[in-house]
Amino acid sequence: MTLARFLGTRKAPERDRTNQRVAPPPVEGCTSFSGSRAQGSGEGRPIAFLYPAFPVLHQTFVMWEALALRQEGLNLKLYSLRRPPTEKQQPEAQALKNEVEYLPPVASPSVLTANLRCLWHRPRRYLRSIARLVWCWYRDRKELWKSKEATKKRRRALPWSVRVEALWNTSPTVYLLKSLSLVPQAVYLGERLLQEGIFHVHAHWATHATTAALLLRWIYGIRFSFTAHAYDIYLMPLLLPAKLEAAELVVTCARVNAEYLRSLAAPENRRIVVNYHGVDLRRFRPRPRTASGTVLRIVTCGSLRVYKGHHVLIEACAYVSGPVRCVIIGEGPQRPMLEKRVQELGLARCVEFTGALIQEEVAEQYAQADLFVLASVLVKESGRQDVIPNVLAEAMAMGIPVIASDLPGIRELITDGVHGRLVAPENPRALAAAIDELGADPALRAKLGEGGRARVLEAFDRERNVRALATILAPFQLPRPQS
Repeated sequence: MTLARFLGTRKAPERDRTNQRVAPPPVEGCTSFSGSRAQGSGEGRPIAFLYPAFPVLHQTFVMWEALALRQEGLNLKLYSLRRPPTEKQQPEAQALKNEVEYLPPVASPSVLTANLRCLWHRPRRYLRSIARLVWCWYRDRKELWKSKEATKKRRRALPWSVRVEALWNTSPTVYLLKSLSLVPQAVYLGERLLQEGIFHVHAHWATHATTAALLLRWIYGIRFSFTAHAYDIYLMPLLLPAKLEAAELVVTCARVNAEYLRSLAAPENRRIVVNYHGVDLRRFRPRPRTASGTVLRIVTCGSLRVYKGHHVLIEACAYVSGPVRCVIIGEGPQRPMLEKRVQELGLARCVEFTGALIQEEVAEQYAQADLFVLASVLVKESGRQDVIPNVLAEAMAMGIPVIASDLPGIRELITDGVHGRLVAPENPRALAAAIDELGADPALRAKLGEGGRARVLEAFDRERNVRALATILAPFQLPRPQS
């Protein structure tokens, strides 16, 4: 027997025929789905939704997705590889948190005994899946190193914390070890799912949760699909081709993501669909402004990390010609450095850090803004990047004029001069010039605010987009077909 035959790998990807696939509708995006309720939803077998950690305060889009899919009638059971950080939570997350099943640690007796049972009853599948994981990692690593060499040519000055994160996120060896550490939990979860009669898993994020789902497929034959977001597909492409080939369906939140995933998939793979996250249009709607004045009020929102570009916005505030007030919503490891830079530039009276806020508080801050600015940057060294930031769509839904970095994903949301302004990333002076332009022209701000809201209503209505997602997930509630 050849090694390739034992591992189940082939030179060219072929469809895994362990179980008959459930074909999703051959559509991309949300506007081409019908608005009808998912047929048969809520009555079939549950779909297991698997997260790396859930719920997480700044990942509100996955929380709202779970709530909205249930309103559409889907029967979901929630699982998480680990518990979320003990931090502030959205009020709506508490009910979900109480029903999430958090998988036990790797060294727990229940996980260890589940693995012993699997090794006894399914020794070939258990060992073959581990070997197959290593083989796919080895196969993909060569391609990864080509892109890494290009990245090394343009090293930027980064704080040590970001460099440590880069090593943790982008080291192939570290990623292999993290992937292998998921085997015991995946085996435990597989037993739980079979006991409960669940035969489909939908994983969020293309890295660890989807690796666990891939192992479920290989060991137990449990079907899976996954949602790919942003940094999870760009920071580490290892194992992605295997996941794309084995998945019943791949959902992603941007066309630029779909194009990248298709470049890694077999040419005949037509199971990648785009479904924008969308915005809660009832919460993020135009609101009356309670205060106004001569000082231009800028609001931004996002984790305090380098890729969000808050440092660029702070530098830009020093170049703005008129008085300005900049409110930065969010928390993160870069806060001390940002606060230090504010002091160095003499902007202590101009820049305010609010810390993390729940969504209603965020909407209240947006309502008082003249401009919403997000100066995102690409940080290839750490694998972090924005694609279509939800905060931009939220501000646009409220009619707030926006300025954002000219990045591929953001161009799907904003056409420069129509829905907002786009500026070159990592260019504080260009950003300051755009702020000055809009600050001096209330009519232009109103025009861009109206255009931005129209764009969100057109393609980023969360209710419509979740209805589309429910339509393509509903067939996976059907009983597993016989092979």
